[in-house]
Amino acid sequence: MYPVRYEADFNPTPNRWTTFFRLLLAIPWFIVGAFWGLAFIFTHLFAWVAIIVLGRYPQWLYDFNAGVVRFSIRTSAWIYLQTDAWPPFSLSDDPNYPVRVEIGPRPERQSRLKALFRWILVLPVALVLSYGTSYIQMLAGLVAWLTIVFRGYLPEGVNSMMTFVNGFHARVLGYLAFLTDAYPPIGLEKGKGEPATAVTSVPPAPSAPEAA
Repeated sequence: MYPVRYEADFNPTPNRWTTFFRLLLAIPWFIVGAFWGLAFIFTHLFAWVAIIVLGRYPQWLYDFNAGVVRFSIRTSAWIYLQTDAWPPFSLSDDPNYPVRVEIGPRPERQSRLKALFRWILVLPVALVLSYGTSYIQMLAGLVAWLTIVFRGYLPEGVNSMMTFVNGFHARVLGYLAFLTDAYPPIGLEKGKGEPATAVTSVPPAPSAPEAA
């Protein structure tokens, strides 16, 4: 199981008014997010140096950077209308919030070489995020906004699309933040907060009966 996991509860009937004014309502989260993002520039650099020199992630750095990843994905999911619940301003985990970003414990040791070249290694999935899933997220948010405001409901298919995109973004951001050395896969989640398996196993064929 990948150490950065995303789940989102499906709410089919969000509030129309908070949906209509979502970008305006999100201004406090933009301000807090800018503060956390500025701090993350330095803590990300500190983590990079620490892993290359020591081969491990200092616990306090890991907890902080994991919290920034969690805050960013939760807030993004709210802004793009996958949830109607106000996201926490804190970096800590909140299992009662409808959008959950679960991050595994700090690895005891990490690859110095993978950390050194992380910016190069992340390029393929970063390009997918920048020129693929980000546009899907914007399209899903627009469809969600129009449907909720004018029809009063969130289509389940749009919610599933959001779960797929937000889950991928969480894994890419977690990989970029050195939370894991494992390369971020595509497509681990499905809708309604139920994690889907990445590979479906095929049962073995029954063996032929032995000749008498």
